[in-house]
Amino acid sequence: MKTKSWLPALLILSATAAPAAPPAEWVGQGPLPGLVIVHQLAGDGSLIVERVPPGETVERWTRMVTNQRFAGQLAGGTLDQWVVNYLAGMGRDCPGYRVTPRTRLQIEGRPAVEFRLDCPRNPATGLPETFFMRAIGSGDVLHLAHVAFRSVPSAAEAAWARQHLATVTLCNRRIASSVCRAGPERIDR
Repeated sequence: MKTKSWLPALLILSATAAPAAPPAEWVGQGPLPGLVIVHQLAGDGSLIVERVPPGETVERWTRMVTNQRFAGQLAGGTLDQWVVNYLAGMGRDCPGYRVTPRTRLQIEGRPAVEFRLDCPRNPATGLPETFFMRAIGSGDVLHLAHVAFRSVPSAAEAAWARQHLATVTLCNRRIASSVCRAGPERIDR
């Protein structure tokens, strides 16, 4: 994103040529009708794909669904340590943020965590931002999926975000679920 925002600043992704071979694992997710890809970047085993409603941009959006893959991000650490470090950064980037208790999961045998984070006022935009995140650790790779709102979401919007994140899974070539069958390029649709 071109605008300074704490949401996409989850991690910094370097821009290089896309890898020749598809990753061994990728994030699969349910369909996202009504959203279009406005930004994607792949390189060094990492990937980011951002989707918003038609007519919105990566800078000006009301709702955004983002999937990220960060190769090497968990090297020498754990998913829980990453979450602690991430939330410590949020304390600096969004004073007064609130986070729900983390829900711990196992997804395809890998540790995962879900939570909701509310930033009452993003200093870069002056607007509230809320997101729902599912993070999956696989070896040294961190997979993230999140649904964000540049507002306090309604109960229906929050339910939609949770329902979508419930479709997010970790895929590989042996998994036959419908969200995984399309292959690693599925994230780019």
